Amino acid sequence: MNGGAVTEAAGDAGVAGTSEPSQHAAGHPPGADVPQARIAHAFSIQLICRALGMLASVVSVAMTARYLGPGRYGQLMVAVAFIGMWTSMTDLGISTVIVRRVTSGRGELERLVRVNSGLSLVYCVPLAVIAAATGWLIYRDADVRVMLVVLSGQLLMLTMRTRFEPVFLSTVRFAAVAISDVAGRLGTLAMVSWLVATREDVIWFAVAQLIPPVVQLLIQGAAAARHIKLRPVFSAGESFNLLRESLPLMGVAVLGILYWRADGVILSLLSAHAEVGVYGLAYTIAFNTEALSVFFQKSTLSTATALYSRDIDAYVGFLRRSVELMFFVALPVAVVGSMLAAPLIHLFGDRDFVSRGAPTLALLLVAASLRFVTGTLGQGLFASHEQRFFFRLFVATLIVNVVLNLALDSRFGAVGAGIALVCTELFGMTLASWRLRSRCGYRTPVQFLLRLLVPMAVSAGVVLLLTGAHVVLVLAAAATTYLAANMMIGPVKWSMLTSLFGRQVMP
Repeated sequence: MNGGAVTEAAGDAGVAGTSEPSQHAAGHPPGADVPQARIAHAFSIQLICRALGMLASVVSVAMTARYLGPGRYGQLMVAVAFIGMWTSMTDLGISTVIVRRVTSGRGELERLVRVNSGLSLVYCVPLAVIAAATGWLIYRDADVRVMLVVLSGQLLMLTMRTRFEPVFLSTVRFAAVAISDVAGRLGTLAMVSWLVATREDVIWFAVAQLIPPVVQLLIQGAAAARHIKLRPVFSAGESFNLLRESLPLMGVAVLGILYWRADGVILSLLSAHAEVGVYGLAYTIAFNTEALSVFFQKSTLSTATALYSRDIDAYVGFLRRSVELMFFVALPVAVVGSMLAAPLIHLFGDRDFVSRGAPTLALLLVAASLRFVTGTLGQGLFASHEQRFFFRLFVATLIVNVVLNLALDSRFGAVGAGIALVCTELFGMTLASWRLRSRCGYRTPVQFLLRLLVPMAVSAGVVLLLTGAHVVLVLAAAATTYLAANMMIGPVKWSMLTSLFGRQVMP
């Protein structure tokens, strides 16, 4: 839940998905002979399917939360968060190693995928058994234990599915990936609708979580089989070489999963199921807003990297404008979102979620808005070749998050986890800003933030004037007012947006 069970709840499985953002979303560099038109087509297909899939998932989450209520929804979140901690072991970084070997001419795609298939078959069953058995030893709730066994099946299917990723990454053909993603989400929505209509038990909602990986395994497997043979090859020597090369990536993956899941698991151990359910729903709502920043960050990384290698002053200017744009988007998410936290949580859940969910959602919306900025600063660290510092910062923020959750969750429940996440994001943003300032002279745009307060105040006034109206109407009015006020009296103009999105970095 830093992202716990729910950061992907609206993202991957509809109920509370456990999959982390896939590597192909970020895209590994394909071979030099890949046409730009194919890359553009792959990006557009993924964007369209992601939008459709997220819509289906949001509806699934709302239906599930309303039907189950905080207690039973919390049971589901507990199982999803715990199994989610094991998903880093479904790939081990081997897909990235295979793509790197193939694109550099050091390996044959078919042979490497077949060796990885053999390795996956060997360890997928022990992985699922260990995850389920560990959960049984930790949790005493009977329903949670059953759901842990059910959801451990995801580890089997995810392990087998990830062996196809190098095929799509190397050829830059993502239609099957995108279609399987949206098909899995729609399948989950259909099953959730049936479960709610027939008043089924919470355990069946865990079964619904298995639909996306099953659909993805079938569709992606069929698509990959058209390019290469997939029959497993069992070779101890070749498997060992792949594992040895993937060790650094494996370490990063494990830390990443712990960062995203630790707060959900700690909360499940120190607080009631209802608190986990409230936190899960609030996190789903809050961090779906992160999609506003993801595509911008992905599209500007190459620009920032090229500028740093050529002109540091231009790089600092570009980074500053990027951070300003993220503040421009993040401020209304934090302010307006917090003001509307109660009606928003009621829109997705029911009255039982509101008393604890409203303050939790307000905190998580602040944390999400901070992550807009920390994500951009982290990208700036990468562009300025500060990967080692970024990794150390990543470890430090994980430690801070775990310590704060251990200190706060037992006393404050979901609200404590929200406080911990806000503090973690502030910690990361402060250190990243300090490093960039000492490295290249970057300064936090304080004056820009002060100028943003005027249109933000106007937008907040609209929210107060429309008190009692439907929350969707209020959000639309507040967003429109904020944009209009910025264009008239605020710091963000069309010229600023054009300079960022339209900039071309010449070689």
